[in-house]
Amino acid sequence: MGDVLIILTFFFSTLLSWWLTSRVRRYALKKDLLDIPNARSSHSVPTPCGGGWSIIIVFLFFAVLSLFLPDAPVQLLVGLVLSTLAFALLGWQDDKYDLPASIRFLFQLLIAAIFTAWLVWDGMPGFTLSLGGAVIILSSILWIVWMANLYNFMDGIDGISAVETLILGTVTSFWFAMSGAISIAIICIAVAGAALGFLHWNWSPAKIFMGDVGSLALGAFFAIIAVIGSSSLSIPLSAFLILYAVYLTDSGVTLLYRVIKKEKWWQAHRSHFYQRAVQSGYSHAQVSLAVMGINLLLAVLASLVIVDVLNANIALFASLITLAPLMYLINSRFNRVCRK
Repeated sequence: MGDVLIILTFFFSTLLSWWLTSRVRRYALKKDLLDIPNARSSHSVPTPCGGGWSIIIVFLFFAVLSLFLPDAPVQLLVGLVLSTLAFALLGWQDDKYDLPASIRFLFQLLIAAIFTAWLVWDGMPGFTLSLGGAVIILSSILWIVWMANLYNFMDGIDGISAVETLILGTVTSFWFAMSGAISIAIICIAVAGAALGFLHWNWSPAKIFMGDVGSLALGAFFAIIAVIGSSSLSIPLSAFLILYAVYLTDSGVTLLYRVIKKEKWWQAHRSHFYQRAVQSGYSHAQVSLAVMGINLLLAVLASLVIVDVLNANIALFASLITLAPLMYLINSRFNRVCRK
């Protein structure tokens, strides 16, 4: 029964998102909610933004339905829904008013702290506050904030975050279904289907962008389900790290480089590896398809860790030796192009 529900959810979430995105696009054009190209942009024409609302609405719809499933962890799911929605609303305000980085970061910390407290209270009844417990809480808060922001950083070319969300949602749905958490599996597959429906409008050349409303919320969502899976269902955290490795590695290495160069790392820029790939001559579609291919490989590695066929350390090393040469080749090609 669970498998049928998951398949039906994917089908209907895709159709619903496809339709909703067309409505959101029409609204954005009517209200002149456009992303105007600047020196840091990877697009050249004004494009409607806020398309992430279609994914969030689909997520909310199926999340509410999942609350009525047998054995659904209601309070835990409510925390997931409210936290994701809070990040979406914060992103929407940023889309409209371009909030200062300090304000964004403060509210992100607050939302992440509230969810973490909620999880400790509801999902970890045996938790005791100690030095180790405090480290876990702080790490969870920073993890959620970091994932929300890196998803936002990486959503810079047509299709890339929709592709990422499609793969991550599908794979994590499979993992949660294997663990018996059907309600969470349905939410994850709904997000994946919503990403596929949105991708029709976001594929290069994009007719609408996801915007911060989508990228911040999706980053927080995948961070939160990693916390839930690793703390409440014994899904190895290493599996999530491997699955998320494309975004984690690109954003992490880029951030470190900018900090070392004493650049204003919190400001928008065009120095991510996926952006350098585009600037080197690859199309948005080619880069997004490459991200999909790498994600599929990482999904296999991470899933082998979950079924205890592959050691987590070996899988982590394999993911790094897969990504490192690609990043080196992209950077080398970018430098050659710049020297011409």
